Amino acid sequence: MKTWLAASACLITLTLVGCAGHTHSLMRDESDQDIAVGTFRHEGSEGASMALEFRGTRLEASGFAIQRNQNLAELRRKYYPGKHYDRIFSGLDSDHYVYTAQPELRSSNGTTLRCSAVWRSGGSPAGHCVTAEGTHVNFRFE
Repeated sequence: MKTWLAASACLITLTLVGCAGHTHSLMRDESDQDIAVGTFRHEGSEGASMALEFRGTRLEASGFAIQRNQNLAELRRKYYPGKHYDRIFSGLDSDHYVYTAQPELRSSNGTTLRCSAVWRSGGSPAGHCVTAEGTHVNFRFE
């Protein structure tokens, strides 16, 4: 009975953690100093979201699209013929995917940032945002 309860508790914990999504935190030392804090979530039932505190203003976006791409022509040139290419082509090897997102962050006072993020499978998002005045701001998440 104790074993069953322990196993059930572990499964419930794993299920809840699996639904929460994958959240990245801002890397302050690799992001522009105008950004104080930030988070980026790209998995889970809640969908994608990004939040930054830029020059004292909190900006957020949620529900934006995330594109998944891979350059099969380049991968074919590099790995064909072989089992590795067969696994890539069939979708069993997802290490070669590149993800992109272009959220538009908004604050409650109307400030906006148009952002662009990119990351490899298993990696962390990085990119830049552009203010309405045209200032580029770089960010990197861990």
